Amino acid sequence: MALTHMSANRIAKRAGLLLWILQLLACTDGIAAEQYRVLSGDSELRVLVFRAGALATLGHNHVISSNALAGTVLLADTPADGAFDLHLPVDSLVVDDPDVRAEEGSAFSVAVSEKDRAGTRRNMMGAKLLQGDRFADIRVTSQRISGSYPDVLIEAEVTIRGKKYIVELPVIVERYDDRVVVTGSKDISHSDLGLTPFTAAFGTMRVGDPMTFKYRIAAVRGDGSEQ
Repeated sequence: MALTHMSANRIAKRAGLLLWILQLLACTDGIAAEQYRVLSGDSELRVLVFRAGALATLGHNHVISSNALAGTVLLADTPADGAFDLHLPVDSLVVDDPDVRAEEGSAFSVAVSEKDRAGTRRNMMGAKLLQGDRFADIRVTSQRISGSYPDVLIEAEVTIRGKKYIVELPVIVERYDDRVVVTGSKDISHSDLGLTPFTAAFGTMRVGDPMTFKYRIAAVRGDGSEQ
């Protein structure tokens, strides 16, 4: 019997998860490491996107945000012996939440109408950017971790629109009794993630490069299976 597209996707996701678990077991053999579950409500991704072009003043700077990060962090005494696997539903991305804009300061002080927010989100989910109708998730998996606590540098593999890209992410790791909080920011260009920035009016109105990514990942010890 032929597999349905949905069944094939489930099998591929399970195979990917199994491979990641095997990689964790390999890199932490004989090393005391503990698993932490990401707390979506206490974690956040923000992407600051800036206007550019000769007619830039007719457009807006934008803040894209989400509180739907999920996944697992494996924390060891030495950063290099840890790992993580995160995923983000693209449908969770919010464009220009007024409270988030206010927190980002004067560059985002101009109010954005509901119509403009909807148009920006439509462009973001379209064929040149996230292709949200075809790819439901963005996945970020550690490949190599270096440094010493609290200053850590992560080489991460980002899977976006079904393709994989490597980016370096500087983070601060704060460890508590049963929690870990990871924060950081990084400028990343569209091309680093295989994306084409929005442009209009022959380039006189466009999205600038790079984007500024801000991230906070809060996780609690355990895999959540007891809940």
